[in-house]
Amino acid sequence: MSVPTPGTPGGKPFQFGNLWQYHPRSDRHSKIACWSVIFDLLQESALLRSHVSARQVAIGINHPMRDFARNRAKNLDLVICRASVSDSQRMRNFADLTQKYVIILSAEERRLLEEFPRLVVAKPASVLVALEAKACMTEFGKARPRLYDELNSSHLTIHGDTNSAVAAGFAMINIAETFVSPLRNPWSLAEHDTVVSRHRQPTDARSAVEKVLELPRRSDTATEGFDAFGIVVVDCANNGRPVHRFDAPLLSAAAGLGYDHLIGRLAHLYATRFHAI
Repeated sequence: MSVPTPGTPGGKPFQFGNLWQYHPRSDRHSKIACWSVIFDLLQESALLRSHVSARQVAIGINHPMRDFARNRAKNLDLVICRASVSDSQRMRNFADLTQKYVIILSAEERRLLEEFPRLVVAKPASVLVALEAKACMTEFGKARPRLYDELNSSHLTIHGDTNSAVAAGFAMINIAETFVSPLRNPWSLAEHDTVVSRHRQPTDARSAVEKVLELPRRSDTATEGFDAFGIVVVDCANNGRPVHRFDAPLLSAAAGLGYDHLIGRLAHLYATRFHAI
C-alpha cells in the first residue's frame, strides 16, 4: 500500500489525476491484504502447497456466495476453492496478481513466490476457505458500525452458503494522527491546498479495535462466527509517506488476533478440515 496508484485495480482512474495509496472507492487495499494472507499461508501450510501442486485447489476473486437461509448474496474478496473443470487450465494465476494490484515484493519474497507451485485463478466449484478484508482508515465514528456490519454479514453469508467452509476475516485499522482523505479533497492536489484530517490517536484506533472485537468467532461448526480473524494496525497518512505496520496490540483482548495468529489458525484449520480432499 505504500505505492500510490492512479486508479482502481479494474482500471478506473481516480478523479482529477490524483494518486492514492488508499481510496474508499477502490478495493486495492483489501485485495493486497487477501493476497498477503494467501502468500503467507502458502509458506505455512505444506498441505496447501501439495494441493496446489496437484491442481486440487485454486483461488477465486470477488466470488459471489449466497446465504441460503436468509437469501442474501455477497461477493467475497478471495476464496480457496475446488475449481470447476472447465476453468482449471486458465492462464491467470496468483503470481500475476502482483501486477494487477501493484504489489511490490522484496527479492526474498519474489524468490519465495517463484518457488511456490502455480496457483491458478479459476471459477470456484466449491469453497474451502473464504476471506474478507475491510479497513477503517478515517472518520472512525462513522466507519465503526459499517466495519462491523460488513464483516458480520460476511461470515453469515459464507456459512449460510457452505457451513464447512472456513470463514476468515481481516480488519485493517489506521493509527496515523493525520490522514488525507480522497473524499475531502475533490480536486487536483497539484493545484489546490490539501485538506488534512486529524485523528485522536490512539483513542480512535482503539475504538475501532473494540468494535471489531464484538464480532462473533467460533471454534466449531455448530455456532455462528468467524473461524479465523486477524487485526492489523497500520500507520497510513495517505500522503505518499510509506505505510508501516504497528505491531503492538492496542488492547490486551486483541493480542490473540494478530496477523501471525491468523496465519497459524488458518493453516491448522486447513489441515484438519481438508486433509482428505
